[in-house]
Amino acid sequence: MEKKSEFLTRFPLKDRKFAKTRTNLTFALLTELESKPLETIKIKDLCEIAEVSEPTFYNYFPEKGDLILHYIQIWSLQVSVFAKEKKLSESGWGMLSALFRYTAKESKKNPRVLLEIISFQAKNKKTLQELKLTAAERVLLFPNFAGIEEVAADGVEGIIQKALSTALENGELPATTQWKSFALALASCFFGVPVIAFQLNQNLEKLWLESLRYLWLGAGGKINE
Repeated sequence: MEKKSEFLTRFPLKDRKFAKTRTNLTFALLTELESKPLETIKIKDLCEIAEVSEPTFYNYFPEKGDLILHYIQIWSLQVSVFAKEKKLSESGWGMLSALFRYTAKESKKNPRVLLEIISFQAKNKKTLQELKLTAAERVLLFPNFAGIEEVAADGVEGIIQKALSTALENGELPATTQWKSFALALASCFFGVPVIAFQLNQNLEKLWLESLRYLWLGAGGKINE
């Protein structure tokens, strides 16, 4: 099997360096979030983990919060890849179940990370610059996945919107569905259930999927499993 660096050789050196540095800084943040609140994490510590200088950090991210937005894109790419690998991407229900299943699986590694991201999004009042994943970053993350450069990485909202569009096309949901309201209910489920699950020490994946099924069937949805 080829190494990741070999897959990246078709990109210019500048693009390869950009992809590696931005990815390293983002995963440095995830490492710190495992034991610290976002507010207490220092940029200089992230730079030390990623082995770059502080001035270099600002060449890649305007501020610390942008790392969260960048990770959300990486995570949504991971969800999309998971959905395709599990053959769930051809149905709206499948895409949504992939969203919850993959995120629950990842959160088991360290529940703090998911809660910190939810907290950040709840507190953030201003629009941060969203830096899209580059083709080199995508290949760096998934060197063996054919077509990774075209796979969607649009965050929670993008996944939900794509799932509902697919469900409409497939006849999985009634055409009379109140789409905006349903999308809001799904987003509320995604962000709200983890807080309850962690407070009550309940299985997050089980609660998420039960809630999703309830919402889906309540909206008149069909499930083919």
